[in-house]
Amino acid sequence: MKENILVYLCDIPVTDKSGRKWVERLNAYPYKKILISPVEEYSTVIGEYFDDCIKIDNLFDFDKLSQIVRKLCETYKILALYAPKENLIELGGKLRSHFGIQGMQETQTLAVRDKWIMKQLLHQKKLPTSKVAIAFTADDAIEFAEKIGYPIVAKHPNGFATINTKALYSKEEIIRYFENLTVDNALLKPFVDKRILLEEFIKGEEYHCDCIVKNGKVVFSSVSKYLYNCMEIATKNMPPASITFPHSEDEQPIIKKIRELNEQVIATLGINNTITHGEYFVCENQEVYFGEIGARIGGSDVMPPSIENTFGVNLFTAMIDIELGICEISEKKDGKFSGMICLPQKAGEITYLPKKEEFADIEGIIQFEVYYNVGDKVSDVADTMTRSGFAIVESDDFATLKDKLLLIYTRFSENLQVRA
Repeated sequence: MKENILVYLCDIPVTDKSGRKWVERLNAYPYKKILISPVEEYSTVIGEYFDDCIKIDNLFDFDKLSQIVRKLCETYKILALYAPKENLIELGGKLRSHFGIQGMQETQTLAVRDKWIMKQLLHQKKLPTSKVAIAFTADDAIEFAEKIGYPIVAKHPNGFATINTKALYSKEEIIRYFENLTVDNALLKPFVDKRILLEEFIKGEEYHCDCIVKNGKVVFSSVSKYLYNCMEIATKNMPPASITFPHSEDEQPIIKKIRELNEQVIATLGINNTITHGEYFVCENQEVYFGEIGARIGGSDVMPPSIENTFGVNLFTAMIDIELGICEISEKKDGKFSGMICLPQKAGEITYLPKKEEFADIEGIIQFEVYYNVGDKVSDVADTMTRSGFAIVESDDFATLKDKLLLIYTRFSENLQVRA
């Protein structure tokens, strides 16, 4: 009988503080663990979580990756294959289907990665979401916009973090978008294609619903509200921030509507044994529209600690467990509102970084982390991932918490000093 193993794919370091929280839970299981990575080699730190590290030049070279996995399959039985980052989800599904490994299969991962397929499946079930089209040229986009009305949203069908996502308000803006379209992000380059997804612009407040799905059923669900829509964050330099609603808000009509639509979306797309992060819009008439969903942890540095503070549920633990079909959840029923806010970033060489002590007068700060040091040279913000750090804060009500989060953001921005 073959020995059972766990295989983990990652194209960024797992040995730093941010990376370790993804893999720490692996130590709860007695199986041999193998890391496949283009950026790591076996070391003492890697050895804390993995029994071996297989180096590959390009994780997206499917032929070479398949050779590695095939060789593992000849000796071991792969119980679970982890590909938890947004840009690896489809790759993980393809490998599972090719080698007969349990978990999200290729067709399932396509439905959560390719937003054209995602939206078509939801339209077929008549679930509320935006009208969509695929464009290869500016003329295609202009035709779509003139048919449904301006503005429209343009994005990569399989993109993430709002990279190259823009609201286009005129024929001239559409032409400029296609003329200037480039893919500079290294994580996006391997799989982005020439298609652009066009969407009807849904005007409303944006929420996110983060879930654990076991055997096709939602077994844990958290609803949070963004203080600013993701489009505003990416294009208008507004602070990425959201507030998680505790169980005391479960009977609010909007919370119930989002949870209900989210369950319908998960069932329609065939999502199974994974973590999900879904985006939803609430319009002025209180109707809820689906935006998009990923089979992954959302906002990995900031959303999981906010959700855990309110509900006592660790999404990184759940991510490792659920891939093995295991899910043991014990929720806090009396949690407070928890909020996260990403700290601002300015282009240049950092000459002064605000310290946590400068925010001691703000009650309820649970976590305060800054990624940089004085002397670091940083770029300006270009998407929803790029920030100086984050804060997690709790409070008894939404309005007070919102004020605290924005005060932290403003004070950090005022005190942060850079040299051009």
